[in-house]
Amino acid sequence: MHPMRSTTSHIPSGRASVAQVLGLVWLLWGAVGGECASAQSDSASSARVQPTWQLVVDGTARAWDAPAWPLDSVHAVTRRALMHVQRGGYYRARIDLVTTHRAQPRPVVTIFVQQGPQIPIGALHVEGAEAMPPAELRAMMETTVGDPLDPGQLEADIETLLAWYEEAGYPLAQIQVAETRLRAVPSLSLQVTLRVAEGPTLWLKRVQVPGEVRTTSRFVQQAARLDVGAPLTAYDPGAIQQRLQDTGLFREVGPPVLRVGDDGGAIVEVPLEENAPGTFDLVVGYLPPDAQRRSGQLVGSGHLQLDHLFGGGRTAGLAIDRRPGRVSTADVRVADPYLLGTPLRLEGRFTGEQRDSTYSKQVYHLATGLMLDARTTVFGALTREVTQPGIAGVDLRGGMQQIPRSSVWFTGLGVRVRRVDRAVNPRQGFWLETSLERGRKTRRFRTRTADGDTTRQRDAVRQERLQLGARAFVPTWAGQLIAAGVDGAVLRSETYDRSDLFRLGGATTLRGYDEDRFLGHTVGRLLLEYRYQIDRASFAYLFGDVGYIATPALGDAAAQRGWHPGYGLGIQVSTELGLVRASYALNPDDPRPSDGRIHLGLSFGL
Repeated sequence: MHPMRSTTSHIPSGRASVAQVLGLVWLLWGAVGGECASAQSDSASSARVQPTWQLVVDGTARAWDAPAWPLDSVHAVTRRALMHVQRGGYYRARIDLVTTHRAQPRPVVTIFVQQGPQIPIGALHVEGAEAMPPAELRAMMETTVGDPLDPGQLEADIETLLAWYEEAGYPLAQIQVAETRLRAVPSLSLQVTLRVAEGPTLWLKRVQVPGEVRTTSRFVQQAARLDVGAPLTAYDPGAIQQRLQDTGLFREVGPPVLRVGDDGGAIVEVPLEENAPGTFDLVVGYLPPDAQRRSGQLVGSGHLQLDHLFGGGRTAGLAIDRRPGRVSTADVRVADPYLLGTPLRLEGRFTGEQRDSTYSKQVYHLATGLMLDARTTVFGALTREVTQPGIAGVDLRGGMQQIPRSSVWFTGLGVRVRRVDRAVNPRQGFWLETSLERGRKTRRFRTRTADGDTTRQRDAVRQERLQLGARAFVPTWAGQLIAAGVDGAVLRSETYDRSDLFRLGGATTLRGYDEDRFLGHTVGRLLLEYRYQIDRASFAYLFGDVGYIATPALGDAAAQRGWHPGYGLGIQVSTELGLVRASYALNPDDPRPSDGRIHLGLSFGL
């Protein structure tokens, strides 16, 4: 087996071909006519003085990109000036005279050129092509007979042809400019010949990863969209590298290397370095005293995340959250991005919530999605929710049991898009996730009759839920960016229970308010952050949040709605231990700066 270069190595070849065009043109007309007159300096130091280079073509001064070279580079600058004129198709241009005027503060060198006639392309030949007729290859090119030769356009045409060969299964194809020759018959014109070396057609034998990583070659094959045993068509090393980086599982992915065996089978070697196999996040918050609390209170959460389990991209997570009052939640998640080797993603989740003695709620969620690419997933979901009232929840309020015993099945569809430049501290890009669910909720509860007795009732209501989250990252000046986002949720139902409503407030939502401060059937948040980048993972920021909450009538409480702004500052710092986060947030109702909410977080790899 012998190493072969990947397709990306053909790009320099295409550029070298254009240089070859100009080189052949120079050799063809390299006999520079005229006399070159210049004054020789009396010292080596004056020869290194940088002059002003001027170009005069057929008696008219012409603007050009003159090099910043010293006076003793007259010959090299003259050659560059001649090639500059020839690029416009004036291949018979010649040097008439080079003069040096010793002006102050620096000398002026003037290069006089006779432009001559513009010579068009008279013939364009393609040799060595077998996979496609030469006439069809020429039809794919913007360079055409009758126009002057544009080296930049010829370079782009060569890249277009190489891309076609890659799509057709010839990733090792090479194209070079074999000849540029001047013809005098039937008229003065230029003949350009491209020579194609198609190379062999390849089939993918296997995908190979470094031996010391836990990542399986099967996962790389699936994530990179490579088909082992099939013809190696549309081989794009850059796309393979980007798809693997988009998974967020690797610290670094190197350019793939293509190797070909004696049997014609191709081996794609992918150098990569994995992220830590998991992370543990710990967040602690301090809530100041208020009307309900005589003293401050600590809240917090812990989150254990395991990534890339068994080298197949699988994930598992456990989160425990302690909120104000006697409220706690637990969240368990597992996901497999390629279920049984298919492009289907499977996610399972269990959420348990205990809200003091009012009620407990369990949510069972199963979603399966089709990964359109590494950044986009379309999914369907099935959710089961069960709510059981506690001692306080069975109390009657407004003639009806405060929290009914209920169960509901939701079915839904959603889409998840993530297009950011990096997983941690994105510099630019956006992400979006939204879902729509519909379900039928069965409720069992007690009510008070007109004569004061209580009776048990049962009913069913239809419900719809829409949830949305989005972020955009826009770089501004060097090392700075704006992060903007929106979060929202809407519940439509014939009747509402407190356990149905969405909650807002705290470190991950409205940062200027207590955790779960607000609840409503329609909630939303707009956020804006101005970030100053410290390093790749660290930044300091100022932020503002604006929340909207609409709450339906519940028992004796009337419906209400309102806007709730918050603001503050924070920092995220990468340390040897892990990522350290701190934020301080206020809202307009806080009378003193000491009433702000403080959250401290630590995230470290396992």
